Amino acid sequence: RRLLREIALTVGAVSGLVCVLFALAAVFFGITPLVFRSGSMAPAIDTGALALSKSTPAADIEVGDVVKVTSASGAGITHRVVEIGAVGTDIVQLFLQGDANPEPDAESYVVSEADRVFFSVGKLGYAVTWLSGPVAVFIGGIAVGVLLMTAFGFRRSPVESSAQPDDDDRP
Repeated sequence: RRLLREIALTVGAVSGLVCVLFALAAVFFGITPLVFRSGSMAPAIDTGALALSKSTPAADIEVGDVVKVTSASGAGITHRVVEIGAVGTDIVQLFLQGDANPEPDAESYVVSEADRVFFSVGKLGYAVTWLSGPVAVFIGGIAVGVLLMTAFGFRRSPVESSAQPDDDDRP
């Protein structure tokens, strides 16, 4: 029983550490997770993939990079850069195309920075999407409560158990 307790607490601590490290990476390094919801970047990045991106100045973006930009309608678009047009010293015009798309995007994107994808894992986005949903958050809250009870559970101290009245002391 003690071994199971130690394993549960270790798994909980490692999971918490991973969450904290991802949060710190997001804050200090500008790293953002992306979940691909369409197959426009297949076969390089399939639907359901989880990618990590970093905010990058427009001057550092190159043809061939996969970047996330915001369209005029406010939607996030993550496609490959096929052409770069100069607009200003810190602003560029990006022409993007999904790997699975026969034509470049109809609109070009004028940006001062974009989120450049530097890593992706297929299908992991499905798990991340589920884990960020309300059911998983509720289950996670229960799991944290169980771990806290396991770590700091209420135990009877020897003093409390000896303070119980004996049968002889009752009126």
